Amino acid sequence: MSAELGTLLAISVMALATVFNRAAGFFLMRLVPITPRVRRVLDALPGALLVALLAPGAVRGDRGMIAGLVAAVLVARFLRSDILAVVAAMVAAAAVRFFWP
Repeated sequence: MSAELGTLLAISVMALATVFNRAAGFFLMRLVPITPRVRRVLDALPGALLVALLAPGAVRGDRGMIAGLVAAVLVARFLRSDILAVVAAMVAAAAVRFFWP
């Protein structure tokens, strides 16, 4: 199985851009003083990202996304754990898609 040179070049450029963006964000954040306001923004990011990923599918009526969004909000609200909210969203979405295709 052989890939075309253009495909390999595109993948390589995208990989380099991803590494650059992640490294640049890390180094730029070292320059930002962590004030209480910045801390609140950083604390809100995981939930905001999760909602940003799930909300468009939920608005379109995707039952798996709706279940994931509801599960994530409930777990984040009551257990106050971002990682558990992500796991709950994945499990809920997978369960709905498996049992109610």
